[in-house]
Amino acid sequence: MFTVILILWGSAAIGYVLRRHPFRAVGRLTTWSVWLLLFLMGCEVGANPDLISQLGTLGLEALILTVASFAGCMGLSWAFWEYLQKHPKNKNTGLSNSLSEASSSPISPKPSIRQQTGESMVIVGFFAFGVSGTRLGWIPVLPPEAGFYALCLLLGCVGFSIGQNDEMRHGLRKIDKRQALLPVVTAVGTWLGAISTALLIQRHTPADWLAAGSGFGYYSLSSILITEMRGAELGTIALMYNIFRELAALIGAPLLYRMFGPLAPISQGGATTGDTTLPIIAGCCGNQFVPLSIFHGFALDFTVPFLVPFFCSLS
Repeated sequence: MFTVILILWGSAAIGYVLRRHPFRAVGRLTTWSVWLLLFLMGCEVGANPDLISQLGTLGLEALILTVASFAGCMGLSWAFWEYLQKHPKNKNTGLSNSLSEASSSPISPKPSIRQQTGESMVIVGFFAFGVSGTRLGWIPVLPPEAGFYALCLLLGCVGFSIGQNDEMRHGLRKIDKRQALLPVVTAVGTWLGAISTALLIQRHTPADWLAAGSGFGYYSLSSILITEMRGAELGTIALMYNIFRELAALIGAPLLYRMFGPLAPISQGGATTGDTTLPIIAGCCGNQFVPLSIFHGFALDFTVPFLVPFFCSLS
């Protein structure tokens, strides 16, 4: 946990100092390091016959965690929206004027679900290639240090990007201060689901389930951190859970909007609402929720490198 915090804060400080000189190559390097780490994670899973035999069980456990966290987020986000509607800050049904004015971002109202799920499928592909390649003998057993150094590279890229990104600071000025509590609502709803899962499945500790849930859909970094700190079994559950969560937001956003209100798709999207699920949220909820969605995603993104190691350290 100390190493994670040191690398993140150090690289974020460097990114902030160099914020007037953006390094666009960091985005590509981050993507490549994610692919490499998921491939290495697959290699570790493939080298463990016991883990391979449990993949069906792990998938079921990940699905249970997904459903439980879904129920927690939907219940709390609906209650939060009802409260905002009954106690509006102004005549704009609780939306601040600045939020409405900031909604002019050019977001496509009808994004392709196939296009939005493409990145998830690429991630699954690298993970599956690592598993199958190791099982079939195409890839030799790699030293454990490889994953650690690749993780350090990813953390450095993430921290540097955070330091260079001014959007969250500017976004805070545009959002109704009460609506800015939505990331907290999402986190609490997810943790309620994780605790419920711990009561149903006692093969892992409550802290383990809280760590897995605290990825909030950020499958790449969270599953890799958990694999390094708690092993490939829990890391695989976290990877499946986060992919299930993102797919549920992409496919179910219009239905969630109709059943639970406009905050529900954002809450379900978790850390992905600043990028992957943003177009579908804008399409079903309206562009007035774009700044809130971006802020929600960035805020949860920022917590993942801290919350996941924290809960892992409690196990």
